[in-house]
Amino acid sequence: MYGKIFSKMYEGTLYGQWEALVTFQQMIVLCDADGMIDMTPQAIASRTSIPLRIIKKGIEVLEAPDQHSRTPDQEGRRIERIDAHRPWGWHLVNHAKYMSMQDADMVREQTRERVRRHRADKAASVTVTDGNAPKRHTDIDIDTVKQQRPPSGEFVRFWTAWPKNERKHSKGKCWECWRKASLDEQVEPILAHVDRLKLSDGWRRGFVPGPLVYLNGRRWEGADDAAQPSELRLAI
Repeated sequence: MYGKIFSKMYEGTLYGQWEALVTFQQMIVLCDADGMIDMTPQAIASRTSIPLRIIKKGIEVLEAPDQHSRTPDQEGRRIERIDAHRPWGWHLVNHAKYMSMQDADMVREQTRERVRRHRADKAASVTVTDGNAPKRHTDIDIDTVKQQRPPSGEFVRFWTAWPKNERKHSKGKCWECWRKASLDEQVEPILAHVDRLKLSDGWRRGFVPGPLVYLNGRRWEGADDAAQPSELRLAI
């Protein structure tokens, strides 16, 4: 069996009563999932190799009321008899309380470990080492690492069709927007609209919005073909 020992045990009213501390520790280890230890003092002594006189003295202290105990349940007793008609077999009074504390502590530790692994994985994914100097990947590489799945063929067609100078960044965000809006089904009207815009006076003069702005604004559903250069400049 396994039992977690809290350091508060050494700071409470059992301080100086080492027989009770030792006996209580063995009971925590030997009890079942409900905090029951259905054993005689002789069995506990035999199982743990601790002299019977120490086990008996410890049990005497643990069964006694303690008005200064942190937990007032059962008048501060640490253990109570399972059956009143027999002098052995005990239930650990605060077992459920400390088990819940143990579970919460375990959850916190697991959360810390997940955060640590996430940070380590993130650092490894966005940083490469060139000699002694760290070098960050490009924005496109970082966005690609964050993607849950690779871009669809339809999105690649859109991305390739966009003016090269305006698609240096945000590929990952554009793909996420494309995927969430299920734009694979609208790729043909989108590409047709982009082809028309390429022939417009504004686009020829360099007034081209970023692809993310275009997708978020669903520009292909409007009338951007006739937009003035000043209007397009504001959208960049």
